[in-house]
Amino acid sequence: MINKQLEEIISKYKITKINNIIYGTNIPMPNRVIPTPWKTYIKFDKTEKFFFYFDEGGITIYPIDGETYATILWKDIKKFKMSHVSILGKMTIKTEDNEYKFQINRMVIGCPWIKKNRKYLEKYNYFYKK
Repeated sequence: MINKQLEEIISKYKITKINNIIYGTNIPMPNRVIPTPWKTYIKFDKTEKFFFYFDEGGITIYPIDGETYATILWKDIKKFKMSHVSILGKMTIKTEDNEYKFQINRMVIGCPWIKKNRKYLEKYNYFYKK
């Protein structure tokens, strides 16, 4: 499924540097807590899936279920951090006005390109120059 979605994004936006792409999701935040006598239920925001494209200009975020995309230029980023825990990682992007947090999949079964692309991007520090 992810491979097909990637092919659609590459074709739709005419992406040529396919080794600059990684896959991830937003980090859903709790939006409601429902206490009951037996258990406490926590409801979370919707999980959204993205492809992240890195280059010398910045990070372009392609939502898998959306028609639009957003580019955050490196010059607008005040802090960029990529951390790795087990098979997941976290990416934090801080700009003057906002802070974005994403969960990055370091590997997905049936998608060897994710691990290969991640290693390629780590080698070049995700093109982050600050």
